[in-house]
Amino acid sequence: MNLKKKFSVLVIPHQTGKIFTVKVSFHLFLFLFIAFVILSASNLFLSLNASSRVVDKLKLNRLQKENKYLQEKLDELNSVTEELKVQMEELIDKEKKVRMVFGLPQVDEQIRELGVGGPTLTTQFAESPEAGEISLTESELEKLLRQTRFERENFDQIYAILSDKKKILDHTPSIKPAEGYLSCGFGIRRNPFTGRRELHRGVDLAADIGTPVYATADGIVSFVGRDIALGKLVKITHLDRYTTVYGHLSRIGVKRGQRVKRGDIIGAVGNTGYSTGPHLHYEVYRLGQVQNPLKYFLANRYVMN
Repeated sequence: MNLKKKFSVLVIPHQTGKIFTVKVSFHLFLFLFIAFVILSASNLFLSLNASSRVVDKLKLNRLQKENKYLQEKLDELNSVTEELKVQMEELIDKEKKVRMVFGLPQVDEQIRELGVGGPTLTTQFAESPEAGEISLTESELEKLLRQTRFERENFDQIYAILSDKKKILDHTPSIKPAEGYLSCGFGIRRNPFTGRRELHRGVDLAADIGTPVYATADGIVSFVGRDIALGKLVKITHLDRYTTVYGHLSRIGVKRGQRVKRGDIIGAVGNTGYSTGPHLHYEVYRLGQVQNPLKYFLANRYVMN
């Protein structure tokens, strides 16, 4: 290539239309071309850099807003977590009291802690304070969820136990079967008809004919009929644990197989069978063994609410 070669550049102004010829050496042309390329590249770089800064600033503003929003939500979550912890502590305290009142075994405190490993942070976020705070909040929430499930199971267990106890208590004789005064107690006595000493298997409550007679516990009427000695008679079975007998009735108000509740009227005081006067003969059996009914007069009321 001839480096001394020159180029002619025609310049035509729009105003005058006259043509000017400008001769440019190859070196000058090459210099101008390189300078143009460098200037264009610089302008492009500066433009891209400026655009990148604008984008980065927009991203930074967006991230700052998102971080502020997330921090507010995290603060709210921490507040809710603290409130749940207080409520859980109150629930646990109530459960302990219920167990104490009803004589149920307390839960071992180490078992109640339900300790397990917390969430593991990745190395990328291990040094982040926000990540650490989130991790602690997650751990607290997971623990509260475990405790919630644990306490629900505890209360289900307590409910089942107390339901069984209530069922037993409901089927345990505990009230006087009729309003009246004790005319003959439980134990050995002289039979007024035979004159022989023998076991009086119940108690006699003297009352006017027609005085209501009440079931002393929940149960099922197992016998309705007449007995030579006790006259009109009702027997009630209570969960196969207790049996109560009501004799000398003037009227029977229930049928065999009927379910009754404590306090239901099952008949009326009478003077049927071997009786020297109007009264109720009342007997209690526990697992087939005769009991002193006076031990089961736990309430002065005749109808328990």
